[in-house]
Amino acid sequence: MMNNKRNLQSGLNKYVKLNGKVKAWLLEEISSWEQNVNANFESSYQDELLNGRKELAENLLEQITKWEEE
Repeated sequence: MMNNKRNLQSGLNKYVKLNGKVKAWLLEEISSWEQNVNANFESSYQDELLNGRKELAENLLEQITKWEEE
């Protein structure tokens, strides 16, 4: 019984750490987009790439929130 409890606690701790790292990285992606947009990049390809990364980060954060509420 104690081993099961320890394994469950260990798994939960790993999940919480991973979830925090994923959220931090996604927020960093959004912040990076804001900094690059403010730097006025002229390349439309680079703009599209940055916009796609920001959109993906925002959507993943939104989905994580939904999953956490389930």
